Amino acid sequence: MRKLLLIAASAVFCLSLLTMASYSAKSRSSFTPDAFTAQNPELDFTIVNKTGYDIKALYIGATGTGDWTKDDEVLKGKAFKNGGSYDIKFSPRAKAAKWDIMVTWADGDGSEEWLGLKLTEIEKVTLIYDKEKDVTKAIIE
Repeated sequence: MRKLLLIAASAVFCLSLLTMASYSAKSRSSFTPDAFTAQNPELDFTIVNKTGYDIKALYIGATGTGDWTKDDEVLKGKAFKNGGSYDIKFSPRAKAAKWDIMVTWADGDGSEEWLGLKLTEIEKVTLIYDKEKDVTKAIIE
């Protein structure tokens, strides 16, 4: 009788191990690196100022959030000189499909905006001013 009980307990133990191994394998497969990346894509990029003018403020915010706020301003008083570049680093909690960028000029001559940028597909934004057309462009790479 004792031998039969020991065999039954061993069988139950083995079945529970198989069930746990199967569940564990299924759980791991749903958290592949690609799935994790899609849920929390890297938004970091570099912005380059080749406009010929210094930038006083640089705002970055999720598309459709409304007005620009102090929280959206990333320079925090630092100078962004013509010819300079600035690495933008996002919090891992930052999530949005599209982002907007706005700059204000150090000489007080207004601002420029670029809307609906997919930062997950962008590594570099270069700002260039075309004097002939009086237009500031963003070259996206």
